[in-house]
Amino acid sequence: MNEQKPLVMVVEDDEDMALLNSRILKQHGFDILMANTVKEARRLVNTNSPDLFVFDISNPGEDSFSLCSEFRLITDAPILFLSGKIETKERIKVFESGGDYYLMKPYDQDELIAIIKSLLRRAGQAREKTDKDNNIITKGSLTLNIITRKAYVKGRDVELSPKEYAVLLLLIQNENKELTYEQLYETVWGSAMCNDSCALRQQISRLKKKLDIENVTDFAIFNEHRKGYIFTTM
Repeated sequence: MNEQKPLVMVVEDDEDMALLNSRILKQHGFDILMANTVKEARRLVNTNSPDLFVFDISNPGEDSFSLCSEFRLITDAPILFLSGKIETKERIKVFESGGDYYLMKPYDQDELIAIIKSLLRRAGQAREKTDKDNNIITKGSLTLNIITRKAYVKGRDVELSPKEYAVLLLLIQNENKELTYEQLYETVWGSAMCNDSCALRQQISRLKKKLDIENVTDFAIFNEHRKGYIFTTM
């Protein structure tokens, strides 16, 4: 059986640079997802789980740092920034937004590959430890199995859909912190909400019904000021 190749998403508006980096990565045994815009990156993440991201720091139209912070809500995959010119304040932003490393252009191809392999190796080691020590999340009578992506209340499988599970996991990962409608929708659906929160409200309603939220006493999902949702334990 062939070993599965690591999946790398390249987010780069310069098509020539994107193709060059993709070709280099393919030559070294990686599978590639290419996104020329932030919007395309969101769409691809909604249906794929990259093992590593390569961001150009100057993607036009939307802040790459904001995208990094957004992706950090749903993935621990390493994020590498590439930049032709980076000042101290930008280097700080790389790490504050959740980035793992930055590399100055022009760079040596071997250095790029070495950094990517190092980041993937460290992430793999951390994931192995997490899988062994913490693949179960317990919040009162609610239990999530990270491996099987199932949720249980008092030991009963509540049979969540993939989106319901994704919404619940995101809320739990941000326990006691309000997530706005926009943050939830854009992270789980991978696109802008466009002032239509109906789909999200319906998803939350079904989720709460399956969790039997009205009859549990040790966790809750609140609608805060009609601006967002909060998961909390009691």
